[in-house]
Amino acid sequence: MIRLIDISEENWLEVIFLSTCKGVPAICEEFIASNALSLVQAQFEKIWTTKAIEKEGKIIGFTMYGYAKKQGYYELCRIMIDYKFQGNGYGTEAMQLVIEEMKKFEDCNSIYLSTDSENIKGKHLYEKLDFINTGDYIDEEELYVLSINK
Repeated sequence: MIRLIDISEENWLEVIFLSTCKGVPAICEEFIASNALSLVQAQFEKIWTTKAIEKEGKIIGFTMYGYAKKQGYYELCRIMIDYKFQGNGYGTEAMQLVIEEMKKFEDCNSIYLSTDSENIKGKHLYEKLDFINTGDYIDEEELYVLSINK
């Protein structure tokens, strides 16, 4: 079982060295900004909640979500599972946890996310969790939405 935990003085370094691909993490990976860049962004844009994804005491992923004022909607901005832990269903489980957390926002009736059109695995995961491709693009990425039933 996985869980979302706060990023702290004790685990932030472990979080920034997670990567979706083998090798040294880069500022921008194939389909996602690095966790280091995301943590800096969250320091300056106070709208974002950042969490580490933990499995049995080991940090395996990262997520960032919140209310995107500029767009005017709740957004799952980042979610990643380190390449060493991919293929085990942790992405699905983490997405479900994040969705449940976002449902707690009183006025959250839908959750948006965007992804590169070539992110086939990501798009499959989002659609499996009932996200719908809106047909719109934001920053050259496909925009998906999940309607929330409360």
